[in-house]
Amino acid sequence: MITVDVWGTLIPIEPAIKAVVDVIHRGLGSKVPHQTVQALVNEERRKMKLARREKHEVVPPIYTLLDMYKQLRDRGVNVFFDVYQVQDAIDDAVSRLEVSPFEDAIEAIKLAKAEGYKVGIISNVLFWRSRATRRLLESLGISQLVDLQLYADDIGFVKPSVQIFEAAKMLLLGDAVPDVYLHVGDDFYEDFLGALMAGYGAVLVDRRGQYTKKEVTESVPCRAYMVRSLKALPLVLHEVEQCVGATQA
Repeated sequence: MITVDVWGTLIPIEPAIKAVVDVIHRGLGSKVPHQTVQALVNEERRKMKLARREKHEVVPPIYTLLDMYKQLRDRGVNVFFDVYQVQDAIDDAVSRLEVSPFEDAIEAIKLAKAEGYKVGIISNVLFWRSRATRRLLESLGISQLVDLQLYADDIGFVKPSVQIFEAAKMLLLGDAVPDVYLHVGDDFYEDFLGALMAGYGAVLVDRRGQYTKKEVTESVPCRAYMVRSLKALPLVLHEVEQCVGATQA
């Protein structure tokens, strides 16, 4: 089985972050400079990712909006916005994004399915609820390619926690033990280390070459790989399957 991250792996996240900033800016009646809203969103994103890495906490999007609202009030900015209306507007904007998925990722999913793999999605939530991502993936034709979508706000656990990877395995395979379980994602801590800590294989999609300059780097034999593009997934699968064959022999 293979599980795949969404944002940054299947779909670029930058258009979604821009949509969030624009919606909040409008929700504040444009009384706060767009640049200030952008800075607040960036800071909340940093805090959220830190909470996931250090505490494995699910941070609900509504709480994030409330925290941003509190920060503005603490700074003496006398504004008001209905967090529920803004949250709904963010979800709607993200679900309607005009964005193209990464072609290499779509082809990788199709290849894995053709090879007989069960394929699922595991994703954390950010400023929008999972329902927005589900709607977007449906409109992009990605939902039809996978066997499962599992989100942090569905189950109460986030990557890199072991529980979310275990839940995906149970939902996809029941009590069966997979010969191969690879998780594919672009975040070093949440996706790559998370899958390894859960005892499964990991593929880090390093499109910007932050961790590797090679097309494929085997970090841990038979378990951990870094790739610049998911065009390399067939090679990774071949290597892992050979390892499994050698073990069974």
